[in-house]
Amino acid sequence: MNVSSARELLAIDGGTPLRTDPFPARQPFTEECVELVTDAVRSGDLFGMGGRYVGRFETEYAEFYGARHAISVSSGTAAVHVALAAYDPEPGSEVITAPITDAGTIVPILAAGCVPVFADVDSSYAMDPASIESKITDRTVAIVVVHLFGGASDVRLIREIADRHGIALIEDCSQAHATRLDGRYVGMFGHVGAFSLQQSKHLTTGDGGMAITDDPELAERMLLFRDKGWIRTRYGSRSYDGFGMNYRMTELQAAVGIPQLRTLDSVVRRRRDFAIRANSHFADVPGVSAFVPIEGCEASYWTYPFEVDNGDIHRFASALAEEGIPTMPGFHNDPIYLSMSALRDQKTFGSSSYPFVEPFHEPVSYAPGLCPAAEAALSRLIVFWLNEDMTERDADSVGLAVAKVARGLTA
Repeated sequence: MNVSSARELLAIDGGTPLRTDPFPARQPFTEECVELVTDAVRSGDLFGMGGRYVGRFETEYAEFYGARHAISVSSGTAAVHVALAAYDPEPGSEVITAPITDAGTIVPILAAGCVPVFADVDSSYAMDPASIESKITDRTVAIVVVHLFGGASDVRLIREIADRHGIALIEDCSQAHATRLDGRYVGMFGHVGAFSLQQSKHLTTGDGGMAITDDPELAERMLLFRDKGWIRTRYGSRSYDGFGMNYRMTELQAAVGIPQLRTLDSVVRRRRDFAIRANSHFADVPGVSAFVPIEGCEASYWTYPFEVDNGDIHRFASALAEEGIPTMPGFHNDPIYLSMSALRDQKTFGSSSYPFVEPFHEPVSYAPGLCPAAEAALSRLIVFWLNEDMTERDADSVGLAVAKVARGLTA
């Protein structure tokens, strides 16, 4: 599997593929997961409120991150939603967030009746603190900062900005489990950290989510919102203090999550080792660049991103596929404000286009050029879906194939 500095005939041009066997599938669930799930099923009660596993999962999750409170929910989207809803924003309030993200970051903002405002990114796909501050108005109630691909945005500076302007900072850590910044886990810099436990995440319960905070009042409001506003400690007739959703986690989800907390740091270390090894094979190859996290960040590599500096990412990805390396060119291709119809076309609630209308907010335009650095980055970006069960040989094949294709396409 050695690739010399000389250009080789690419498989797409009739050469020999660098790899022909498939990559190993991920297996995140241990025998202990199976045992706990079996115990939950045999209990005859999978309802998380008062069960034996959801409360334990919340306690151990909080302990892992060093937070005082952890609130389990049904998804990462729900985690962002309960965090934002805890601040009870007025309709038409503005929330600053990232242009490269999943719809799960945006749906809660719209569901809360707020208007997304997009700050641009830097060369590490991190939200630019200067861009964030420039977008703050008297309507801004929160920043939902996104830690993309297992890297980190500079929440050290962003927290200072949020505090200076008296607004909330919510960290969307859906792609950044156990990512560290200056030795601290992301999710602990803001007022709330929101995590997705969807199947592709470092710690997975299939679907599910968690919100962490040190603020007991925020924790209480999030607990109420995730359970329809129901105060279950009161006796007698039901009491629903405020509006809320049904975002509860089940015992099955918690049971498979608990054992993974003990292996999460190891999972992240193996993903990071994969990235370092793959990067080493094309460090000096012109035309392609490895992902470089911001200073002080120990990335957890939810996925493995790299950039084609001056080439066609779709052609590059096609050439990699012929070498046996499947990738996704462009990640989303377009920023979320162009790829999500609820933003691009402002199709939200019936024919109203709420909250983008008077008297809640003046009309908003989400158009190309809104975040030029993000748009340019997506035109260079390719991602490979790594997992912690991949070997050194797998990392070598990815890095060597990237180097081979970069050299071959410049021939």
